[in-house]
Parts: sequence; C-alpha cells; structure tokens
Amino acid sequence: MPARSLRLASRAAALVLTSCGPLHHAAVRPELLDPRTGKASGPLPVPGGDRLRVAVYGDAQGNRPVHRAVVEAIAREHPDLVIFAGDAVDCLPVGHLPDLGGWQYLVPLWPQYVRGYPAVSLASVIPFPAAIHETLLGPVAPPRDSAGLNGFLEDSAPLRRSVPYLFVPGNHDQYHRADRENFARYLSPERGKSREADSLWYSVDLGRWRFVVLDTGSDLFGDHDPMPSGGAQVAWLDRELADASEKGLRPVVVLHIPPFSSGREEGGAPWVDREVVQGVLDRYPVALVLSGHVHAYERLERPGHEGRPVTYLVTGGGGGRFFHSRAVRDPRSRVFVEEVRHFVLLDLGPEGIDGRMIPVELPAGGDEAASGRRRPSGDEFRIELR
Repeated sequence: MPARSLRLASRAAALVLTSCGPLHHAAVRPELLDPRTGKASGPLPVPGGDRLRVAVYGDAQGNRPVHRAVVEAIAREHPDLVIFAGDAVDCLPVGHLPDLGGWQYLVPLWPQYVRGYPAVSLASVIPFPAAIHETLLGPVAPPRDSAGLNGFLEDSAPLRRSVPYLFVPGNHDQYHRADRENFARYLSPERGKSREADSLWYSVDLGRWRFVVLDTGSDLFGDHDPMPSGGAQVAWLDRELADASEKGLRPVVVLHIPPFSSGREEGGAPWVDREVVQGVLDRYPVALVLSGHVHAYERLERPGHEGRPVTYLVTGGGGGRFFHSRAVRDPRSRVFVEEVRHFVLLDLGPEGIDGRMIPVELPAGGDEAASGRRRPSGDEFRIELR
C-alpha cells in the first residue's frame, strides 16, 4: 500500500476512535428498567402446575413499527411467559471484523467469511475495512442501530412489565462489546441459573418446566465462539438437562441460530446440529427446540431420544427483512411460511403441547415489506409428551 494511502487510512481510524467508534453507545435509560431488580424485567413469578401459555417471537431487528404490532398482538393472548428468540437490534460488525475494542480500525486486511453470504468475502480486498465501513460506508450500512437497546426496551415494555420475559441473544445483538454487555446485564433474568454472571446462557424453572436458553454467538469469523466442542456452555447444557430429568422437569431448549432450516438466504448451522443436537439433546427427552434467525416460520421434525420425534420451530417474523424457502426444502421440514409477520403461541400441558403460528396483520402501509402480499396463513400442531 502506498505510504500516502496508509497515512490517510490511519487518520481515518484515529478520527473514528476519537469520535463515534464501537464504544459510543447510548446509555440505557433508567426509566426502562425495573426499579426492584435493575434489569429490563421485574422478579419472575412462579406459576404453579404443569400448564403454561407461552408466546414466542424473534428478529425484531430495529423495525419498531412491526415490533410494536407484534407485541400488541401477543398481549391480546394473555400469555404466562414470553420468549424473544434473538436479534433485538440491527447492528452490523464494523468492516465484518470482531469488536477488538477499537483496534479493528487498525487492521489493514481481513479474510472475511460470513456464513450464507459468500459475496461478503470480496470486502477483504478493501484496505482497513473497519475504518472504511465506519466512515465512507456508514451512511449506507450503519454499524449501529440508531434506537438500539433503548428502542427495543421501549417497544417490548407492554410484555416485559406484565409477564416473565426470556431473552435469547442473537448474532446482531453481539457484534459490539457494549451491546453484548448490556444484554447480559439487563436481560438475563434475576432468577436465571447460569455458569457465569455475565454469560448469555441460563435456565429458568417455571412450574414443571425448565426453559434452557443458549448463546450461539455472533457467528462471525474470528469472533469469540461461546459454543466450542467440549466447552463450558455445552457441558453446562448437559448438566442442566440431566438435572431436569432427575427433578421431573420438562425441558424446552431455546437458541437463536437453528440447527436446521430451509431458509434460502440463511439456513441452519451444521455446528449447532453437531454440538447441541447430536452432542447433547439426542441423549435427553427434549420434545421442543425453539429458534429464530431465519426471517420466516418453519416447523421441522427429527427423531431424538429413543427415536421419539422432536419438533424444531423457527420463528423470525418480528420485523427483519423477509427470508424465503429454498427450492428443495430440508427433508425434516413439515411447514414453511414466508413473508408473514407472526408469533407462535404454545399451550404447554402435562400430556402435550398445542401450538399455533399466529399471523400479525399490520394496517395498510404499516409494513412496506409486506404490502400487497397474499393473506397470511398460519399453522397448528400438537406435540405429544410421554
């Protein structure tokens, strides 16, 4: 690289580091937090019995009008518990680099690979990609969601203030260190059981059910992997499911990036299948696995413990741009619904789980991405328990 270009890039990096940079995040507004816990939700109540009404949705990605409409639709169903399946904000990694505390702006080249987006690798030929992204490309692809966590907390308040609200970390929620720290600090439940205080994986027992929330990380090349083979999270998951079996609790596993999906733009992650499903879940009586990440709805089935069917639900209809089905769907897929804003309502009982995918119809012009679409269709299903 010519010396003059190197000097210009260095000056641009210095400008970024001293002005906006990844550490320049808006502080969480205190009025959006519960004064009793200092977190985004109040103390978790302890419902009795085996029955729970659970609403699940994901991938708001900073689309506040759609997110608010989905929240309103969920509130009308009066759930006992709400689970958000990840990607609250629409942040991007600066130059497709991990957050290195500001040092990423001084990286001259980066061999980028983003799963599902091979064209992104072309960005590795750009010198000082983080500095270029922050300065020249920032207006087109801003690295940070303008409303950020405050916007998400404001829009989800009608649910968080009335029922337990479990947050699953998504990849967009973890591209910047400050975001990850805030989500761990404010959206991990007060009574959650976790290996580490600042980790984003935890479990919560409600009634006779154990909800196990996992962290699939940023899925960004070179970033920290929270789920390595034989690592702390995988070992913790094994212990949590073994403990649930001993106590007679029925487990529901929730994670952001699904192991299986027919999504064309982004599909399932083979490493989640290998580490979580084959590595742990196949050895325990888990009947339901929930995820987001793919901006569509899909219900898949796969044999699990002792050959019994396990239902895998993908629900990403909370606001992100729509994804679509591949021409040839995953052989485990039973239903795939695209271009529909939605959430999933589950009635958990001692003998089975009754589920519905409920479309959310927005007012005319309320969702430009869905304007002119056909009337959305839903899905109903039953999961038998032993």
